[in-house]
Amino acid sequence: MLLAVDVGNTSTVLGLYRGEDLVASWRVSTDRMRMADEYAVLLSRLFELAGLEPPARAIVSSVVPPVAPELTNALERYWGVSVQLVTSELVAPLLDVATDNPREVGADRMVNAVAALQYRADAFIVVDFGTATNFDVVVRPNRLLGVALAPGPGVAAEALFARAAKLPRVDLVAPEHAIGRNTVSALQSGLVFGYAAMVDGMVERLAAEIDPQYGEPFVIATGGFADVVKPHAKRIDVTDPLLTLRGLRLLAERT
Repeated sequence: MLLAVDVGNTSTVLGLYRGEDLVASWRVSTDRMRMADEYAVLLSRLFELAGLEPPARAIVSSVVPPVAPELTNALERYWGVSVQLVTSELVAPLLDVATDNPREVGADRMVNAVAALQYRADAFIVVDFGTATNFDVVVRPNRLLGVALAPGPGVAAEALFARAAKLPRVDLVAPEHAIGRNTVSALQSGLVFGYAAMVDGMVERLAAEIDPQYGEPFVIATGGFADVVKPHAKRIDVTDPLLTLRGLRLLAERT
């Protein structure tokens, strides 16, 4: 079996694959201070709860530098797992990263681009709602043209609540109307409908910069906020919550 791990700034997503089948997945908080022994306890408990044996292999994508070494140490020391780390060099056989400095592109950006190419289209925009909202622009056969990013909705909401003492914390769900008639619905309107409008506007702008020979880009949304935004964004074609895990599996298979 293969363990695919996507370490983000806020949360870490783990998926256990048997061949192409995802047999278990978990989401835990990302802790920059967690040590190898603590990862061993966490992982052993997750495997036990799922009734599964530890995997023989693992692939790890991380945008939080302190995490990957400790996680790798736990997997190698306790279970003898062979661990691959996603780097621009690892991805190079599968993806042409056409940015000024491919080494500075986040591992998750490259993994999502690899996964997007499994869809039927010639151009893609991946909208990944995480700590940041990322827009990855990909064209066939295998080129990541570049990325745009903005604060994620959770980060934007927290900044707003921290700076405005009278504003209450609200659930990030769509209100009934865009015109808010109370503080809660006003906040929800701006956060949900505002991000939906940003997605539509950014997709429009990014699409205009893609060579017309590729046609209209296929837009894939992923991340925890994708399902909230999709009903209100005109330019999202599909949501795929497992996009990054699938990209990790594909990388592990082909490298």
